[in-house]
Amino acid sequence: MNAEYPPAPCSASRDVLHGISIPDPYRRLEDPSDPEVLAWAAAQRQLAGEYLAGLPGRARLREVLREIIVQGPVASSVKIAGAQRFRVSRPRPGSPWELQIDRGSHDGWRTLIDAAALGANAILRRWVPSPNGRYVVVQVTSGGAEDTTPLSLIDTSTGDVLKTCASTRYSPVAWLADETGYFYVRRHDNRCGSGVYRHRVGTPTTCDELLAGDDDPMGRFHLALWQDRWLVITARTGTSRATRVSIADVAAGDSPQPLDLGGLSSAGVVVDDSGRILAISTATCEFGQLLVADPLPGGGWGSWRTLVEGREPAVLAAFALAPTDDGDRLVLLRTRDGYSELSVHEPRCGTWLLDADLPGAGTIAAIEPTDEPGVLALSYTDWIRPLGKWRLSLLTGQVEPTDPAPRALSGITVTRTTYRSGDATEVPVTVLAPAGPQLPRPAILTCYGGFGITIRPDYQPDGLAWVLAGGIMVIAGVRGGGERGRRWHRDGAGPHKLNAFADLHAAGDWLVDTGLTRRGELALLGGSNGGLMAVGAMVQRPGDYAAVVSAAAPLDMVRYERWGLGRAWREEYGSACDPAALHVLLQYSPYYTVTTRSGEQAQPFPAALFSTGDHDTRVPPLHSYKMVAALQRDCAAPVLLDVIAGKGHAGGGHDAAEALISLLAFIAHHTGLRLETPEAAGGDRQPPPRIEGHGDGD
Repeated sequence: MNAEYPPAPCSASRDVLHGISIPDPYRRLEDPSDPEVLAWAAAQRQLAGEYLAGLPGRARLREVLREIIVQGPVASSVKIAGAQRFRVSRPRPGSPWELQIDRGSHDGWRTLIDAAALGANAILRRWVPSPNGRYVVVQVTSGGAEDTTPLSLIDTSTGDVLKTCASTRYSPVAWLADETGYFYVRRHDNRCGSGVYRHRVGTPTTCDELLAGDDDPMGRFHLALWQDRWLVITARTGTSRATRVSIADVAAGDSPQPLDLGGLSSAGVVVDDSGRILAISTATCEFGQLLVADPLPGGGWGSWRTLVEGREPAVLAAFALAPTDDGDRLVLLRTRDGYSELSVHEPRCGTWLLDADLPGAGTIAAIEPTDEPGVLALSYTDWIRPLGKWRLSLLTGQVEPTDPAPRALSGITVTRTTYRSGDATEVPVTVLAPAGPQLPRPAILTCYGGFGITIRPDYQPDGLAWVLAGGIMVIAGVRGGGERGRRWHRDGAGPHKLNAFADLHAAGDWLVDTGLTRRGELALLGGSNGGLMAVGAMVQRPGDYAAVVSAAAPLDMVRYERWGLGRAWREEYGSACDPAALHVLLQYSPYYTVTTRSGEQAQPFPAALFSTGDHDTRVPPLHSYKMVAALQRDCAAPVLLDVIAGKGHAGGGHDAAEALISLLAFIAHHTGLRLETPEAAGGDRQPPPRIEGHGDGD
């Protein structure tokens, strides 16, 4: 295919910050209402669609992907409320999810409500039944946008929507035991900020009682109600890990009072049936330890003491109390380089009793109570096994499937190991490869590397389809994530962000040095912060990579605070208002790096595909717009912009499977993975389609 890039609206805009002149030639692309911007984006979408549709191997990928999705989950774990059970399910793999109810009769599972009844292009996100199942609260996103996730109260006897609050965004919900009301989080009606409110069923939301809140537009609240009495509220600013915790005796009508936990992580606080407070703290242990405070006879709690010590290098992620026939058990969930470990302890003194015998090296995605004492329901998945429902015996540690165990994909080997970064830091890495002898193969390298988020084993169609087609998928746990504790995050964030990029480059070097791939067969793939990592690495060392795919990534790191949730990321990235932080931002901001080179001879950047949703309210598409325009002016390789209608940051849009096929076909084409027949996988490079001309509009 021969084509020219659509000319982008261009100007001589620039900022001068702390004495530094910063060019911004494509600032006009920041305005989504500008007719020229709309026309440019539409032309880019058409160009990308034609190019991607013409790539070879799409039929093969479609066939492989269909088999992977068929084996995927069709129902969630079950939530029990009184005599009723709730779950979300879908009639067939790939179809929309719907909320279902089992009333305990012979009718079995019946549809209570599907997302379409709650809005156009709605997607079910959260659902919380009341204690006896009379009501259920449901939250959805609409058209992919996440600036609001309306909270709807549904009568389960009729399926009628009784009330909807449009001022919520992924709100936690805690029901009172008598089902007369619940606590939740929403934006204030007449001022900036948000807070924790109490809603009484049957009254308008305008009458809801505010318990805690502030005027901070970046403020975030979480809540949990324990023993139908103790309301624990955790507050944070943006994505900061610093937390403020308060607790209220709502049965007595008391207001929330500060609770000093001295370094609490974001994992939560529990008040048990004897009035003890249990909490995870990282104040003196980077990997987390479990603290406990005992209630005092006159009210309040005594000093904190350690109940369960940390277990370096496993990160204490969560804990729960569960009943058995001979008393409660304390269940601890840890992650070791992202892989789940589950242990059972005596709750009074924290003594270890046993480790759960998990189905494999994977992820515990959810832990739910059951109506059977001593048994918990687990949702488990790993790299090659779909999400499934399992039961854990707290007395033996044995884990068994509740239904026929999901079948693990055959023909794929999973290898966990480490490599050395440039400063000798040991970095965890997982390699998914076709079974059989080790050969150099086209490789996709991905990471997340930010916000203390850990990439956990998950049954992901993109990576699995790539491996079954003959390539290898590599997941690097670079600094900035949470794979190895709080310090691991800090060492790849803010002023230390360049460590994360160094770790990613070192992963690519390791793959080539060990013979797993060749330099011309190595691609980078990332979404959100992972997309920033991929594109940032590309512009730092463009000759090292054959292709790059970025999805919904922040890429203009000088002006990122102006859009979407950018203001919430200041602690993670630093602010351009700070001279020291700006100095670091300019060293890895992909857009800045490319624009400062504009006008030079065509740069040796690899082929690049930028995917973005037109309804993304976290990372607006303007980031991808500006980056694509800058690259298309000076890059000799194809640079494409795929704008997906109706898609937000966390899903939405149509034909998700086809978008994934396009992504994989693009990478295969530019790394030399042949897709026409299984026998040809890993063979000679195919001649690429051509895009000629580099347009730069005035």
